[in-house]
Amino acid sequence: MRRLIIAMLILLICWVGTSTAQESGNWSLQKCIEHAKTNNIQIKQSKLGIDLARENLRQSKANTLPSINARMGHNYNFGRTVDPFTNSFVTERLQSSNFSLNGSVMLFEGFKAINTIKRNKYNLEASSYDLAKTVNDVSLMVSAGYLQILFNQEIAEIAQSQVKITEEQTNRTRKLVEAGNLAKGSLLDIQAQLALDELNLVKASNQLELAYMNLQQLLYLDVSKDFDIVKPLVNIPDNLEVLNTVNQVYETALTVQPQILGADLKAQGLGKDIAIARSGLYPALSVGGSYGTGYSDGRKSITNATPTFDTLYTIAGDGVIFPGFDYTYETTPFSDQIKDNLNQTLGFYLTIPIFNGFQTKAAIARAKIAFENQQYNVQLERLQLKEDIQKAFFDAQASLKKFRASKISVSSLQEAFNYSKQRLDAGMETVVEFNDSKNKLAKSKSELVQSKYDFIYKTKILEFYQGKSLAF
Repeated sequence: MRRLIIAMLILLICWVGTSTAQESGNWSLQKCIEHAKTNNIQIKQSKLGIDLARENLRQSKANTLPSINARMGHNYNFGRTVDPFTNSFVTERLQSSNFSLNGSVMLFEGFKAINTIKRNKYNLEASSYDLAKTVNDVSLMVSAGYLQILFNQEIAEIAQSQVKITEEQTNRTRKLVEAGNLAKGSLLDIQAQLALDELNLVKASNQLELAYMNLQQLLYLDVSKDFDIVKPLVNIPDNLEVLNTVNQVYETALTVQPQILGADLKAQGLGKDIAIARSGLYPALSVGGSYGTGYSDGRKSITNATPTFDTLYTIAGDGVIFPGFDYTYETTPFSDQIKDNLNQTLGFYLTIPIFNGFQTKAAIARAKIAFENQQYNVQLERLQLKEDIQKAFFDAQASLKKFRASKISVSSLQEAFNYSKQRLDAGMETVVEFNDSKNKLAKSKSELVQSKYDFIYKTKILEFYQGKSLAF
C-alpha cells in the first residue's frame, strides 16, 4: 500500500511538473491577476467607493442650481377668523385653498459651493487611486501565491528524485545482502533513509497541494484537482546590474504608485475643507421668489339686486323715502378666484454672521488639524514606500548572492555525490556516508530553489514599484 501511495504521488508531481501552456485549464500569472481583478471582493468594494465619490461630486454641482418647489394646501377654519383672500372677519366655518410655486438660489456663500466641488473632484480622483492600490495589493498576493506553487513544485521534484535514488540503492543493497556481500545493517540503514525520503515527499506534496489551494482561494475559485498553472521559463541574471538603484526605483515609484498619488490628492481635498469652513465667516446672499394663488368659500359675489324703498320720518312728522337694494350672494367660482388671486413675490436675502457660538472657528480649526494630519500621512506613505523598496532591493541582492553560492554548492555536492555513489558501488563507502552525501545535495538544491524564487519575487516587486506589469 505504501508503495502504491508513493507511486501515485510521483505520478502527480510528474504531471504537475510537465504542464505546458497548451493544456486546457492552465492558468498563466496574467490570467490569474485578471481573474482576481474581476472577482475580488475588496476590488469590488473599492469600485463602489468610486461610485460614491462620483455621486458626491454630482450632488455638489447640482447644489449650485436653483431650488424649486410647488406647494398646495387646503384649510378648514372654525370660529372667528380672518379670510386670507378677503381680509374680512368671518365667524362661520371657512374653507380655503392655496397653490404656490417657490424658488430660491444662493448667489454668494463665501465660495462654499465652488470649493466643495473642487474638494469632491480631488476625492473622486483619490478614490480611483485607492482602487488602483487595492488592485496592486491583490496582484502582489496572487503573484506570491503563484510563485509559491512554482517553488513547491521544484521542492517536490527534488524530493521525488531523492526517493528514486534511494529506491535504486535499496534494491541494489538488498541484492548484495541476499548474496552475502553486505551485512543486513546496511539494508536497514538504506530502508530507514527510504522511509525518511518518502516522508519528505509526502510533506512536499502536501505543501504543493496547499499552495494550489491558497491560490484558488485568492481567486475565489472552488478548490479543484483540475486547476493547474503555466510554468514559465525564468532566467536569473549573473549580476545585479539589471537592477536599478534604490533611489532610481524610489523616484520612479513616487510618480506612479497610487498610494502616494492618492495621499497627495486627499491632502489637497482637505485643504479645500479649510476654505469651506472659512466660508462661514462671509455674508450669504440669496434670491427667492414665488408665484401663487388661492381660493376661499368666504368670498362672495352679487348675483341679484332687488330695489327697495324705505320711508323714514323726521321730527316734524314729514315722511322721507329712501331707496335701497336687497342683494343676493353666492360663492365666487373657483376659476374666477384662481385668476383674481394671482400674486408674485421676489426677494433678496442677506445673512450676515455675527455670532454662532464659535462654531465657524471650531470648524476651521478641525479642518486645519485634519489637513495637517493628512500631510503626515503623505510623509508616512513616502517613508513606507522607501523602506519597502530598500528591503526588496537588499533582499534581491542577498537572494542573488545566495543563489550564486548555492549553484556552486550544488555543483560541488553533485560531484561529491557522484563520487560517493561510485565508492558505494565499489564497496568502499558505507550506506550512512552515502546518505549523508545525498542529503547534503538535496538540502543544497532546496536552498538553490528558495533563493531563486526569493530573487524572482523581489525583483518583480521592484519592477512593480516602477509601474511595470507582473509578468514573466
